[in-house]
Amino acid sequence: MKIDSDLSFSKKQLERLNDSQRNLIASREKEIESLDKMYDERKYNERLNGETELLDIRDQNEAEIAEQLVQKQERLSNIKMSFDDSKKKLDKEQEKLNKFNQEKIKDLNSTYENKYNDTFEKVNSIAADINTNTQDTLRRLESEHLERVSQTTFQNKIQADEKSIENDRKLLNQERVHQIQQKSAEKDYARKNANIVMEHEKELIDQNYKLKAQRKELENIQMAEMQNMTAQHKDILLQEDKSFKEKYNSISKEHQSVLDRIKNKFTNQINSLVNSQMKFKANIENKDENGFYTITALDPTITKLEGAYEINLEVPEYEKENVRLTAQGRSLSITLTRKFSDSVESEDGTKNQSSRSEVFSKKIPTEELLNSKEVTQSYNDGVLTFKVATL
Repeated sequence: MKIDSDLSFSKKQLERLNDSQRNLIASREKEIESLDKMYDERKYNERLNGETELLDIRDQNEAEIAEQLVQKQERLSNIKMSFDDSKKKLDKEQEKLNKFNQEKIKDLNSTYENKYNDTFEKVNSIAADINTNTQDTLRRLESEHLERVSQTTFQNKIQADEKSIENDRKLLNQERVHQIQQKSAEKDYARKNANIVMEHEKELIDQNYKLKAQRKELENIQMAEMQNMTAQHKDILLQEDKSFKEKYNSISKEHQSVLDRIKNKFTNQINSLVNSQMKFKANIENKDENGFYTITALDPTITKLEGAYEINLEVPEYEKENVRLTAQGRSLSITLTRKFSDSVESEDGTKNQSSRSEVFSKKIPTEELLNSKEVTQSYNDGVLTFKVATL
């Protein structure tokens, strides 16, 4: 009667477990559906966020391009203003240089005229000195040599005439040399002035050409930079669009893999629960049919071997771990622990567990001393075998 009541109780518990497992499976399926919905919503939100971020980046890049274009135009206007200022400065410098050249020419003319006047005055003073010296000499000769006046008057007159002629010739030569020097100086000055003007004009032309070339080069550089920046911004937009698509695809794959893992996990859990319940059910059914669960005492068989004892006991395979054998002195002790446990989950989620155990033990005396350290165990065809060595 007790076994029948236990079996009926086990069947009820099994039915309750089946119902609880069905409810658990249904709740798991609802959770999977809710996860699918959450994933779809999150996927849609991620797509919207990605599109808004892409539009924001595109607007920001367009604003940066417009700002840089304004800056480039401002720089070009500044370059034009600086070019105009430099041109005005060059014109002013050219006017200053012309004024300076004219003033220099005037100064040179005045210096040459002063030198000429000084030279002419010096020559006149020298001639006057010579004349005074000559007259003094004549007077002295006349006073000292009255007796030789008649003889030397003609000679002195000739010498005076020669000296005056020589002085006149020297003056003429000096005037001619001075005129030649003045003309050569004027020619050199005119040539130098012309060379300076030509060099200045050449420098102005070269500088204007260089400024034009620099301006053209700057314009080409600005156009190339603008084209490069436009191409770079296009490449950046394409790369960001590509990275967004790759990120979106990777996120989609990750979410899909997460869902697949969750589904596989739930499926494995459900299958494991179903298998465990099937095994539990099979164990209960086997327990109903197996006579092992109806025994009231242990009945092992003991056989004397050479140098050992062999003990055999019929037990189911899933109960072999619950059998223990110990050897001490001339006595064998065999123990079987038979456990019964059950767990029922109510509708509110609480679990009710019940367990009980039965312990069977038997001591077997032996004729020889036993070695408790040499005990081996094996299982074959429903029979658990122990071998205990003797001393």
